[in-house]
Amino acid sequence: MLILEAQVLPLGCAGTIPLELAFTKTAFGSMIIQCGEEGILAHTTLARVDYLFIISYVGFAANLLGYLVRGIQYKSALFYFSLPLLAGLINVVENTLLLNQLSDPHGLNEIVIFLASAAALMKFLLMVISASIVLFYLFILISAGKSRST
Repeated sequence: MLILEAQVLPLGCAGTIPLELAFTKTAFGSMIIQCGEEGILAHTTLARVDYLFIISYVGFAANLLGYLVRGIQYKSALFYFSLPLLAGLINVVENTLLLNQLSDPHGLNEIVIFLASAAALMKFLLMVISASIVLFYLFILISAGKSRST
């Protein structure tokens, strides 16, 4: 997404992550005003493309976690597997809220912007937790492989 963002956002326009984490109407409004109509259109396009990206990262992360945690207690494995799914669901909510605000830049809503930013923060947190679990279980898998070979 960052590569696509660099291609479509006009110079001087705030990136997607700062926009997602604006939290206030003032911050969000100043960013999109700075972007102008071209930037608003670009952010709208990026948010729509992100729906496809959600499917990709959720599928990859959930399947990888499902593979890595096989053999552990079922409830724990199901919980780990569900983290990227929850991140994806929250991302859909976030994108929908952002698209709502981008479609009417003169009618920005403080609560909607805050909720979109809170959703983005939760999404990032869940993605970091999921990545940490993947790294932990990869380390265990690699360590187990090394101990068997010695």
